Amino acid sequence: MDNIKLLEYCAKYPEKFLDSNYMFMEKDKNLHKYINRTKLIKEKLIAIKEIINKKNSEAIVDILFEELRKLLDDYANYSEFGAFINACDSKIEETYNDLHLLKEITKIYLIKRDVNDIVPGEWIQALIDKGSSRKKGHVGESKLINILIKKGFKLVNKLNDFKRQKRCVVKSTTGEFSNKKIKQLFKVNIARGTQDKKIDLIIKNNKSIYFLEAKHLNTGGGGQNKQVLELSKIIKKKCSNNNYHFVAFLDGIYSNSLLNADKLSTTENKIKTQNKDIFKTLKKNKNNYWINTAGFKKLFI
Repeated sequence: MDNIKLLEYCAKYPEKFLDSNYMFMEKDKNLHKYINRTKLIKEKLIAIKEIINKKNSEAIVDILFEELRKLLDDYANYSEFGAFINACDSKIEETYNDLHLLKEITKIYLIKRDVNDIVPGEWIQALIDKGSSRKKGHVGESKLINILIKKGFKLVNKLNDFKRQKRCVVKSTTGEFSNKKIKQLFKVNIARGTQDKKIDLIIKNNKSIYFLEAKHLNTGGGGQNKQVLELSKIIKKKCSNNNYHFVAFLDGIYSNSLLNADKLSTTENKIKTQNKDIFKTLKKNKNNYWINTAGFKKLFI
């Protein structure tokens, strides 16, 4: 399949604004544990605040601090106190392991923040929702694997199974598909120019082998530019075997802007430069592909 025509096809069929694969709409299954832990932390903080300045209270205060410390092992990261620890340029793990640090931060907290015994579950869920982007690490891979499985591909994790199946996919994180093993098996150097980063998926479609890197981007920026650059490095790789292909997969709304950068009103900016670089690279490497979800289905289904 012509890689430029496929890229143009991707631009014609952009990503949806809402992709259920990346949406975490249900309440966290451990919400009640976070609520209970936050309640206990508040109780200890209130108790410490009430007696910390009283005479002859040192022994009791030390006991309360030790009890507070033990509460910071699990389910404490979405409490107000846990958030304040982060605001103090520290981590909950550090206060759990350092009682002196915990005491210092607690004293500051009791001065700078109001403490009450109210524990709104909606507030905790909101914090969990805000951090949901951290759950997206391997969602893209799972999304693509599910598309392939529905069309008859087999998910394998053993080299013998990969060789035996005509159409299959493997997550290249197992020992049998490490960068070193990939180099030995396919004479392909994934590590070169990628700081030994592993490829996400290896897809076999009869005689063709595809080495795919997947990313999901919704907005532009410095971090996103770095990820686009990583994808660009993938499609710049060359291989003497015409049955081997390097594939950059990008979904999310940023993919739409990137693929249709020529339609932007500004004369020149970062995204147009990225777009030109992709076209230029694909023209030099006709065996490689840059695709979105529609392009993935077109290429493999």
